[in-house]
Amino acid sequence: MSQQSYTVLECTNPELISSGSTFVKDSDSDLLWIKNNKSHFFAWENNIENEIIELSLKFPEETFTAKWHWDHEHYDRIIYTYEYKNGNCKVLGIEPAYLFFITADIYRHYEHYEVFRNHVLEYLHRLDIVKIVNGGFELDKLNNERDEYGYESYITITSENDQFKWIAERIGISYIRISVEKKEPRIYNPVEKTDRIEVFDLAGEDGFPF
Repeated sequence: MSQQSYTVLECTNPELISSGSTFVKDSDSDLLWIKNNKSHFFAWENNIENEIIELSLKFPEETFTAKWHWDHEHYDRIIYTYEYKNGNCKVLGIEPAYLFFITADIYRHYEHYEVFRNHVLEYLHRLDIVKIVNGGFELDKLNNERDEYGYESYITITSENDQFKWIAERIGISYIRISVEKKEPRIYNPVEKTDRIEVFDLAGEDGFPF
């Protein structure tokens, strides 16, 4: 079964990979769009890599940079970054390609969702460490494999205020499921408030360091 890769390609001379370029016309890959001088491709079995190498041989003075990942992978998607120059290829690094899966009702609170999403990314960027091992790059992730008792672990991040509780569950390297709970309005209860004050005062009298 053939697999598709998603590739974002940029060049020190953007004209070489523009929509009207010979590279795009002759490529077996599909150009999706161009944004900020970066060309986005769908490629079968990542065949575009050989095409980039050939292009770098034709223009040895130029530098080509490609970021790509397997499009079918959701749980352990990794972005690989390569540099091509004069037919030579060098790996620059790897990083998780996070995918956020949300329910339709979240769009009603999209501004809140974007804030939470950035909050989650800040956490994950600290947790997911890329190490150099034997000259190559390796993602040092927490072990989430099923253990001998059948348990699987995953990361949960929550953020809440008086109205909403946002929950992110990260499974594998890249799969992040987002949900939101709307809280019931809090009703002020004078009796409950008084009880709390009395308990607090009694605890203070018992010598707790308040």
